[in-house]
Amino acid sequence: MHFSIFFLTFVLLCFQGHAAPAAQFDKSSTPTLALSSPKVQIQDHAVRAGLLYDLSTDTVVWNKNMHQAYPIASLTKMMVGLLAVEDIHAGKISWNTIIQVTPDATRVGGFMVGLTSGSSLSVAHLLKAALISSGNDAAYLLAKFLGGTERKFAHRMNRRAQQLGMKSTRFSNATGMPAPNSRNDNHSSPSDLLILCKEILKHDELLRITRMSESSISQGGKIIRLRNHNRLLSIYEDVDGFKTGFTNNAKFCLAATSNKNGRRIIAIALGVDCKHVRNKFIANILSQSYVALGMGSLQPKTASTIAYKPKASHSGPGASTIHQVKKRDTLYGIAKLHGCSLAQLKSWNRLQGNKIKPGQKLHIYKKTRAIHASVSQPVGSTVIYYKVQPGDTLWAISQKYNKVSVDRLMRLNRIKRASDLKTGDTVKIVLDIG
Repeated sequence: MHFSIFFLTFVLLCFQGHAAPAAQFDKSSTPTLALSSPKVQIQDHAVRAGLLYDLSTDTVVWNKNMHQAYPIASLTKMMVGLLAVEDIHAGKISWNTIIQVTPDATRVGGFMVGLTSGSSLSVAHLLKAALISSGNDAAYLLAKFLGGTERKFAHRMNRRAQQLGMKSTRFSNATGMPAPNSRNDNHSSPSDLLILCKEILKHDELLRITRMSESSISQGGKIIRLRNHNRLLSIYEDVDGFKTGFTNNAKFCLAATSNKNGRRIIAIALGVDCKHVRNKFIANILSQSYVALGMGSLQPKTASTIAYKPKASHSGPGASTIHQVKKRDTLYGIAKLHGCSLAQLKSWNRLQGNKIKPGQKLHIYKKTRAIHASVSQPVGSTVIYYKVQPGDTLWAISQKYNKVSVDRLMRLNRIKRASDLKTGDTVKIVLDIG
């Protein structure tokens, strides 16, 4: 008995003696760098519910009422898009499958892209219309084609939501339009919508559609231009997808995602009173996240908005060249030759009509020299120097950039009259994002 106890003690001591070097080896091995989640402080009084999610660490960084269900309006169309792409992958349909527009699709109501009864469009074009411009007619037509009826397709949407683990979600239609009884409005929670967003990220072709700030489709030879209601896509390089929504009950909603240097973040906001506040809120929390990670804030678009050195003032005429009118010259031809608009050419030369005569000298103002450099901006605002293109007006520029007011553009750039704006000028734009 004593021998057995002694032997057992000896074995245990030997085991402990051999275990220590293994632990020591683990500690000395090359460590795996642990990713940390951004630490942000968010003023969320403007939103009914929402969340901020870091995909790299699988962490919800911030949330408000994330498990509570609310009306979601056109965020509904994300599920329509997911089911359509899954049907394509399953071989049930293809991107080129042609669908004929039915009369009932043209009478859905709400925002529609203008489908006409009897015309035919491909699945690819209908998905663009539904996900970029949020066309209710396109979403309804897809639902009816894929489900037989919109009601049957809504059942499919609910089944898929359950399969994904979306416990607080319920769909009654494919558009997000208000139901006859508001209790039956399509509703979901931020946590459920996060599940849906993560599923969409598995389909690059779907993300490629939702990241388009604008596009166009063809309907019987007629071009329908599509513009995304998610204006962050046209402002920031890093924001690359998902969907907006609005009804009176849902208010303004947005599920957005950004990818900066491989670090993907998802932001969701439900029930915001104003779309501009919604956009600023989402841009702000995305920017805060990247700043907290030491990556800088969201990068402004550079493809069409290169930084230009601002002139001291836009109130003066600036440098110009002279075009001497030849015998067969027209104002339109001269404007086209020099890359300016007819209105600008007339404004520069104080012309009332379109008549010109040979030998007449017209002033053509030169373009500003470009400086290809990044523009630094503080968190909470973005500064962009925009080069005025032929045909641009202050109002058109204001619409491009989150509807910053024309008055603000004029004050910031010391422009006395809107008509003073010339092709080649540089307009400084300050976008507040929170």
